[in-house]
Amino acid sequence: MALDLPPPDPGVEIVVATRGMSKGIAQTDGPQIVAKGFLRLEDVQFGLQWKNISSSSADGEGSAFLSTSRKLGSLQLSGSVAYKFYTGIRGNPDATSWEFTAAASRKFGPVTARLNAIFSPDDLGSARRSLFVEAGPAVQLARGWTASAAIGQRSRVNGVDYTAFNGGISKAAGPMQLDLRYYHTNRSGLDNPYRARIVASARVSF
Repeated sequence: MALDLPPPDPGVEIVVATRGMSKGIAQTDGPQIVAKGFLRLEDVQFGLQWKNISSSSADGEGSAFLSTSRKLGSLQLSGSVAYKFYTGIRGNPDATSWEFTAAASRKFGPVTARLNAIFSPDDLGSARRSLFVEAGPAVQLARGWTASAAIGQRSRVNGVDYTAFNGGISKAAGPMQLDLRYYHTNRSGLDNPYRARIVASARVSF
């Protein structure tokens, strides 16, 4: 019996940011470009992503991912698995990693409450087991404007544990989303990636 499924829906997403950020801390010393291509089949999406990073171990970070999302009552649930790898490798770093993400959100009128967790059993580089849990609200404002904030905690084996905060505002304009956001951590005196900063970004999807 043949399955009556729609054809896969392809898509491309490009993000350009004044500073690359991941899990609340900086990944680059300057601008970052993130390029993602994917195919969507109903609630399932799979694809490839690449971004430049500033590291003594590599020039870039790629990933192959599979994600899904589903509505369960008033909750929007999503999950993904990604195989991450360094590109432009220097030396002999730990250059591959699996990463698992789970997220849930719920709307309360114009407010959306979000919770997500990202786990890696053996992270890229020198760190081993890593868990990042983040939660916060997003408030839908008039004419495509959204204000949002989040606080997260990251714990790592062979890595620095820290608490991260961000807050900002975004504007949707057709296929583009503009964002201006402030980032800060409780380890800002430790090293450059953990310092407070303001980051502007533009995301285009087509």
